[in-house]
Formats: sequence, C-alpha cells, structure tokens
Amino acid sequence: MERLELIHNIIKENPAVRFNNIMRISKLKNGTLTHYIAKLEKSKKIHVERTPRITRFYDITVPKKEAEICKQLTRPTVKHIIVLLLEKNILTFPQITDHVKKSPATVSVCLRDLFKAGIIEKRYDIPSNKYSLKNRDLIEGVLNVHFPSIFSRLSDNTTELLDF
Repeated sequence: MERLELIHNIIKENPAVRFNNIMRISKLKNGTLTHYIAKLEKSKKIHVERTPRITRFYDITVPKKEAEICKQLTRPTVKHIIVLLLEKNILTFPQITDHVKKSPATVSVCLRDLFKAGIIEKRYDIPSNKYSLKNRDLIEGVLNVHFPSIFSRLSDNTTELLDF
C-alpha cells in the first residue's frame, strides 16, 4: 500500500486522530509523515484542526458536528460520561462523579467542555443540576460508524439490562 493511501486510511478509520498516533500506527518518521499529510490536506482529502497544543485530523467526509463528537470521544473521561449518559439518560453531577470515579473538578471540566461543544444539556434543578445528551441519535450514529467497539459494548449492556 502506498504511504499516502496508508495515512489517509488511518485518518478515515480514526477520526480526530492526533499526529503522534498516526506516526505510531504508520511507523513513519516525523518529516515523512508531515510531507504526506500536507499532500492530503492540499488535495482536500482531509481536514486538519489546529489548536495551540493539539492538531487533529479528519477525513473530509466527516461532518463538523460529528467531528466534534469524535474529538470528545478521544478523551477517556469524556467518553465515559457520554456512554454513561447514553445508558442512564439523565444524571446529576454527584451521580456522574460517582460513576466515573474522578474528582469533582475533573468531571466539572469535562461537563463544561461537553456543554460548550453542544453535546450535553444542563437542566437547573435543586439540589443538583441534571445532565442529559442533546442529540442522542446523532451520538449513537457517530459511535456506530466511527467507534463500533464502544457501540457494540453499549448494545450488549442494554441487552443484558433487558434480559430479566
């Protein structure tokens, strides 16, 4: 397989993949990989999202909303929160903190990022805010297409819950 095609396939199969991960998977050196990524970007086969510390790569066919969900799913704690909300529908902040077994500060940052990205919604309630997914169908679709292993585990868990 040609290097250009190899790199494009890695990006297609791993939306929101980072440069170092492509380098590790492809076993290409930094300069070589940079050259081929520039070629893919120039030919408009990939979209590159550059932020001050992180660069992520997407196939050009991934819509912007799906790309944002993919980006969030690359973060383990955020992924855990999204899957948890898919399973439970609505949870309070203390319930999320208990399930993910992270500090309240970590959970708070993750929820803030998900809220800013438009993935979750917050309902103000006493004594604790309630969180739920904004577009459940879109998230399930992204998981099914781009992260099938997570989606199949989620489906298996749901099936087990329904088998009483």
